[in-house]
Amino acid sequence: MRKKCFVFLTLFAFVSSSAVADDLLRINADIRYRWEYENNFNQKFYGKNPPKGDSSDSFLLQRIRLTFDFYPHKNVHISAGLQDSRAYDVALPDDAFYNSRLGLGNNPNKDYWEPFDTYLELKNLFGKRLSLKGGRQTIAYGDKRIFGPGKWGNTGRYIWDAVKLSYKFVDNFVDTFYGRNIIHEPDRFSLDHRHFFEGCAVYSHFLIPTQGRKFYLEPFFVRKWDTHDNFKSEDLSFGDFYSNYYGIRSYAEILPGLDYDFTFVWQTGKWGNDDLDAYGYHLLAGYKFKTVPWTPRVSAEFSYASGDKNPTDGDRGTFDGVFGARDKMYGRMNLMDWKNLQDAQINLELKPHKNLGFKAELHKFWLAADKDAWYQNQKVYRDKTGKSGNELGMEFDIVGKYTTPLKGLECQFGYGHFWPGEFVKTVADDIEADWCFLQLHYRFSEVLL
Repeated sequence: MRKKCFVFLTLFAFVSSSAVADDLLRINADIRYRWEYENNFNQKFYGKNPPKGDSSDSFLLQRIRLTFDFYPHKNVHISAGLQDSRAYDVALPDDAFYNSRLGLGNNPNKDYWEPFDTYLELKNLFGKRLSLKGGRQTIAYGDKRIFGPGKWGNTGRYIWDAVKLSYKFVDNFVDTFYGRNIIHEPDRFSLDHRHFFEGCAVYSHFLIPTQGRKFYLEPFFVRKWDTHDNFKSEDLSFGDFYSNYYGIRSYAEILPGLDYDFTFVWQTGKWGNDDLDAYGYHLLAGYKFKTVPWTPRVSAEFSYASGDKNPTDGDRGTFDGVFGARDKMYGRMNLMDWKNLQDAQINLELKPHKNLGFKAELHKFWLAADKDAWYQNQKVYRDKTGKSGNELGMEFDIVGKYTTPLKGLECQFGYGHFWPGEFVKTVADDIEADWCFLQLHYRFSEVLL
């Protein structure tokens, strides 16, 4: 039955138009090298005496993505690709990324020659602006806070095996999909072991013109689950995970140069035997000086993710961030996640040249609930008594991006510094941390036929 439906949809896409695609076959290459230096922290631990790895580490990350896009018809797109992610001289051992809930490693640095962007896409189904895309793919919307591939991570935080149905009309769209995100286990092929979470969602985007301004709304619903009976409840029993997310994003330029961005998500469900009730939100307001040299933009943000106020009452209040990106949201050092977090942030962006831009950020972090964990490593950094307070610390980051004269080559560089607060000093270490990086990113695309 599935094969018959697939053949029918494919034939319908062909016959809906007689046009042939201009480019029959295209090759795309995406090659990235990044050197990073971490001082007094690593990807799993904070301080000068981490349980695993070294307190000071410099390493090189390599990621190669190669894809072929085949267009036998303007309404049919076949993509086949590979991703190879490698890490050199990382002091943190691979077993630090072992996930007991999965029974597997899930490595953000390494995963060798895995399928990437390998899918079939059918467009203009039934003569409408309806498309169907099935296979391995990345899924991202809006500011990447709810759905984001996590591009900064060397392997990609969320890569999906999914089927997505999209309907576009004027400047609007409604997408719905079902899928499972893959696990990055370097020594095993991803189709030979289980996935991580299953999920289905409806994500929409609407443009609402108001008095000459463009006002955008993005309502969404997400269902996320894992039925492997491995989520630990507060009574120490284990069960399945089911979660529903109801949310909306709204953004607009309300006056010339003045804009806002707001996202709210309410989460309900079950975490093992615990009832799940949590929420998160993000608010940004910014102003761009369009007539001033270097076109400075200043902005202020606040991000909140609820925490669990009582670790023994059978109710879980920790918001878990849906399927969103982390790296550009809550400090560039990746010490924080959108879980049990308050993040007050101010930013300054400058563009001294058309090919060169800078962004400076200053963050102040607190726990949302002082009896819940710091989710840099929730198993290690938690005080269930709440006596360690809720102050996580402050972070300053500056990142630059330069588009080189060589077509397709981009350079990024940056520095970050973290000052620990009372909570971090008590449960981890009182030493300050530093981070810097240099990245070269080359993209290439060429028509073969």
